[in-house]
Amino acid sequence: MRKQIFACLGMAVLSCAFLAGCSGHRLSQGRAFHLEEVSYDSLSGWQDDHFDEALPALLQGCKRPSKEWRDFCAGLYKIQTQSSEKIAEYIQSHLKPYAVISNGSTKGTFTGYYEAELTGTRERVSETQVPIYGLPYDYQKDQKICSRSEIESNQNFEAPIIAWADDPVDKFILQIQGSGRMMTPDGEIKLGYAGNNGHTFTGIGTIMKQAGVLEKGKASMPEIRKWLKANPEQARTLMAQNPRYIFFKEIQGDSPYGAAGVILTPKRSIAVDNSYIPMNTPVWLETYDPDGIPLKRLVVAQDIGTAIRGGVRADFFWGHGEEAFDKAGRMKSSGRYYLLLPD
Repeated sequence: MRKQIFACLGMAVLSCAFLAGCSGHRLSQGRAFHLEEVSYDSLSGWQDDHFDEALPALLQGCKRPSKEWRDFCAGLYKIQTQSSEKIAEYIQSHLKPYAVISNGSTKGTFTGYYEAELTGTRERVSETQVPIYGLPYDYQKDQKICSRSEIESNQNFEAPIIAWADDPVDKFILQIQGSGRMMTPDGEIKLGYAGNNGHTFTGIGTIMKQAGVLEKGKASMPEIRKWLKANPEQARTLMAQNPRYIFFKEIQGDSPYGAAGVILTPKRSIAVDNSYIPMNTPVWLETYDPDGIPLKRLVVAQDIGTAIRGGVRADFFWGHGEEAFDKAGRMKSSGRYYLLLPD
């Protein structure tokens, strides 16, 4: 069975792991990307994790299991009310850990993201408000359309307006994160990713560094947001230099959803490069939070991101709120991870 799963790794894997059957792609065994079987004793911190806290993410991944994962998922549902220790024992008896090695190294970079929060209204009540667009009426996937600056300068852009954001910087951060919650006088609007304009993403940190407006050591997202809000005119010019534009849809019920089509679990879901790591694969993560505290836990690969590229690269989902924003915005840590695959 492991050979069949291995065949899915290293190339196009959208159809692999939990969500569907493997498609016969070959795993690269060269320096570019390969897996090496290890023991659970090799996983630093394994005995200290709270596996019951990882259970919601695992069960989300089990909603549509492929045949390789059906036995594991069926058993997981049966033990979901048991202790953390019992869940750990079950995982160890059904899954094998594999170190991920990319370009000859197990080390990679781990950043963070969160579900953005902003304020606004359903109908426009102020000239300073900016629109949250849904998909353009003539939208076609993978088609390049207007750039960010063209969209924002066109008052007659042909797309439905879901809501109006009070602050353009908060809207910009919402687009970077890909999902969020808008608080309005009439209640909460949950916003999920619907599509993009087909242009390449350029990080605001890079843009601001090139413009010479960031002080050394102040390039975290909290510092960037603070500067942008304090300098609205320059902020508008700088933000427009990222040509990528995100369109949204309103989400009913629980949120946010990741690229795997399941609800993300705070501090237990990660975004990965799905050309290497299949969606909904359980992953043992070993890295550090932005304050240097070890972050060693079971997570599940349930999302992707524009800037997440490489065999050992992930974005850690912190949840929503200011604390999550602070953690996500400051996180950039070295680390490694291991895939857990059926025996």
